[in-house]
Amino acid sequence: MPANNLSGVCHFIAGRYPGKIGILNTPFSWKKPPKYMPWALDNGCFTEWMPDKFMHYLKLSKLLHPPLWVAVPDVVADPEATLKLWHEWYKKVNFKLAFVCQDGHEPQDVPKEAECCFIGGTTEWKLNNAHKFNGVRKLLHIGRVTTLTRLKWAERIGADSVDGTGFFRAKGKQYSDFINWFMGDPQLCLF
Repeated sequence: MPANNLSGVCHFIAGRYPGKIGILNTPFSWKKPPKYMPWALDNGCFTEWMPDKFMHYLKLSKLLHPPLWVAVPDVVADPEATLKLWHEWYKKVNFKLAFVCQDGHEPQDVPKEAECCFIGGTTEWKLNNAHKFNGVRKLLHIGRVTTLTRLKWAERIGADSVDGTGFFRAKGKQYSDFINWFMGDPQLCLF
């Protein structure tokens, strides 16, 4: 799920491989998801928690095809504060819920109401613990996956989806790595 990105190549991939690429929206850079593309709504807490903006986009989401999930507010690398925000917010979301797992969380900490374990937290914690959350809930999503090495790692541990902002920002190595991995054809050149 390219974060906040609906570039032409995303539309191309969505047409060629329906359901295999989507968009992760945040309150900071909203893009209306096309009806043919799955999408999810992140809460924006990694950058800055803005409850009014989040609520605005929750309301707007009711006018669209439903998101795969909505990330309930969290606090990066703070498991206790994340659980507190979960209890404050999860009933207000009114969509399928993603619990954003943070440093120190264990699989038993994921609330039963969550449909998705969204692996957040620090990079070191994520790389060492994300595999424990596979199968805890219906979906496993991993945030900030922006290299080929991490894409392969996420696939290996059974992630259902990942997000990242870097793959489509420029037509450099990250872009080529993603296209070659996604399409499974190192000779493929879209441009």
